Amino acid sequence: MNEEQDTALLVLGHGSSKHPDSSQSVRMHAETLGSSGRYKQVQCAFLKEEPFIDAELLAGLNAETVCIVPDFLAEGYFTRQVIPVKLKLAEQGGQVRYCPPVGTHPLMVELMQAAAEDVLGDWSPQQTSLLVIGHGSTKNTCSKQTLKSHLAELRAQSAWSQVADLWLEEPPKVDEWASVASCRQVVILPFLLNDGQHGGWDIPADLGIEPGVAVHGVTHELSGRQVRLAPALGTSPRFAEAIEAIVRIWGQ
Repeated sequence: MNEEQDTALLVLGHGSSKHPDSSQSVRMHAETLGSSGRYKQVQCAFLKEEPFIDAELLAGLNAETVCIVPDFLAEGYFTRQVIPVKLKLAEQGGQVRYCPPVGTHPLMVELMQAAAEDVLGDWSPQQTSLLVIGHGSTKNTCSKQTLKSHLAELRAQSAWSQVADLWLEEPPKVDEWASVASCRQVVILPFLLNDGQHGGWDIPADLGIEPGVAVHGVTHELSGRQVRLAPALGTSPRFAEAIEAIVRIWGQ
């Protein structure tokens, strides 16, 4: 049995008691990893919906190594404070490895570029602004640094005329997009796990997309610009690759 096959993997998400679809991508990632046959066990758990994140989950994982991967896009309040307490990590043995959030892995830059190119279509990146939407946080200033680091790499590696950030909870906010974009053609990519409340409702409304209008796969005429909105990054079928990469580094 190789090392991965004697590893149990616990994938953690935020979830929502009001919008159950918000956990869909985390469940998809866990299902993809479970069906790979590389791990002895794969389970997922959530802060806001069942199955809940709890230390008792660890007792049910029977493997030589247990890797816990927060399926979050940045280090912050939940990954550094809430989850360690709920899992009683300070009391766990050496076989339990608490990994960084998947969104911190460098593979995110490649996934972001691919997701943006999927909606670029017949536009030239040299004539297009790429605006990436992060969540942001008023509880932990570290939460912005992950995305800012990825965007710096994206600027260095790609041919976009502009790569800039927008935020749900901090300035510049999503409804300020038109003053941030420097090009008439604009691709917008949510650096989010799912098209739930934020991706499916809040972001389109803040951009000025009318309710009932198709959000993805079309070009929107907004504020004198042409806008194409990508699905949330976490819906990428390759997202599970980043989780595996985190496990290979931290599960040794």
